[in-house]
Amino acid sequence: MKMKKIVMLVALVAFMAVSVVAFAAPAAPKGELTVTPVMKSDKKPAVKFKHETHKALTCKECHHTWDGNGDPKKCSECHTGRKDGKKPNGKIALHKNCKDCHKALKKAKKPTGPTSCKACHKK
Repeated sequence: MKMKKIVMLVALVAFMAVSVVAFAAPAAPKGELTVTPVMKSDKKPAVKFKHETHKALTCKECHHTWDGNGDPKKCSECHTGRKDGKKPNGKIALHKNCKDCHKALKKAKKPTGPTSCKACHKK
């Protein structure tokens, strides 16, 4: 009987620890976000984005440098268009992240988002 209580106590503590971590992360924004052009030279309209349609993904799949604390950064905060080639600029990073994922899903014949310029950059 004593062993059963210990196991239950350990399970309860583990559950509480997981719950605290899960609720500590900020909630994804609700509704539609406008992803503003990341480069001043961009001529195409801004992209509309919904976190709800990407809820099967983890936050880190897009916000790859996020440590789970505070709000995740936007692509343009790190991908600033450096000319040393160490990081792609914001436009390239965003396109690579979104389009590569959408194209891979399309190739696997799974439901996906748009893969063409006009499908994302709507007037």
